[in-house]
Amino acid sequence: MTRRWVPDPGWTGHWELPSLLRHPVTNQQRGGLVALSCAGMGPKRLATSLANAERLEDVLGEFVARWQSSLRRLDRAGARAVVPSDAEYPDELAAIDAPPPLLFVRGQRLDEIRPRVAIVGARACTTGAARFAERLGASFAGAGFVVVSGLARGIDAAAHTGALQTGRTVAVLGTGIDVCYPAEHASLAERIASDGAIVTEFPPGVGPRAWHFPSRNRIISGLSMALVIVEAGTNSGALITAGFALDQGREVFACTTGPENPAGAGVRELLKDGAGLIVDAEQAVEVVMSLLADQDFVFGTPALSRDRAIDLDGELRRIYDAVTEDCSVDEVAANAGIASARVASGLAELELESLVASSNGRWRRS
Repeated sequence: MTRRWVPDPGWTGHWELPSLLRHPVTNQQRGGLVALSCAGMGPKRLATSLANAERLEDVLGEFVARWQSSLRRLDRAGARAVVPSDAEYPDELAAIDAPPPLLFVRGQRLDEIRPRVAIVGARACTTGAARFAERLGASFAGAGFVVVSGLARGIDAAAHTGALQTGRTVAVLGTGIDVCYPAEHASLAERIASDGAIVTEFPPGVGPRAWHFPSRNRIISGLSMALVIVEAGTNSGALITAGFALDQGREVFACTTGPENPAGAGVRELLKDGAGLIVDAEQAVEVVMSLLADQDFVFGTPALSRDRAIDLDGELRRIYDAVTEDCSVDEVAANAGIASARVASGLAELELESLVASSNGRWRRS
């Protein structure tokens, strides 16, 4: 795909994760990092300062004394601070340009809700595009993917809503972890956090700013193995996300749109530039599922060996044992005694290793 949509480096800058954050941190150091972030030190300055320091304490300075109150503030918000040395910090996010040195997370562990695919688009979208985004979110989540989007009005909210119908979703904020924007999505955010996750690099109490949203878009694409843009005008922030996705080596897809639809002008440009074409929800899932089967993709923790069905344990063992010759996700869930959303995710992982196979929504052992 032609890389026409290039993000402005002023939104993030360029840096790598400092080696000091690749080693385990104490609770005191973690709280000090949160205090430093709350005091206004952004990700670029924090990463740069730590890269030039010999010890974390050299950067934390007096802020380390605030570690307990900082962590208590996060705890009151039901959130936690995640650093790159934590097992939860996504490997694929650590590998992007300008990776966040500090993440704030509410909900499930990020390393336990994957694989992830991003669905984004215009805030001021057409009714038909919103309906399709909801259907797309439901189809991806039902197939075992975790849908990532930005909690914004329009396409983002529709994608989250659809995903919640059949599985899990992750919302990446352009605000602090305790600030919901827009405010009318507070109920949606609670539903997302209950079985998925809310993620941001902005500390508690930080409200929305115009530059926050282009910056957070690199996290949306960075968390995901592929990006689907449903509808976007030529000035849409979704095109910024496409630029980040291309820089990060992610696959970019765009949905069909009418030639006279002004809200789809940006999507038409993406398609002309070589974005993968999405024509319906079922085809979208098939295309992205094929990416998972491509061994060139290394996504998070290593997948199961193809010849190790006998070594399965925990939920995956129960899911595998519950698969009969011809069964649905709900039937496997009933046999295994596991929620359908988790069964769908487990089946997708087993399919990756050729331990099970699917056809027209029915499953069997390979």
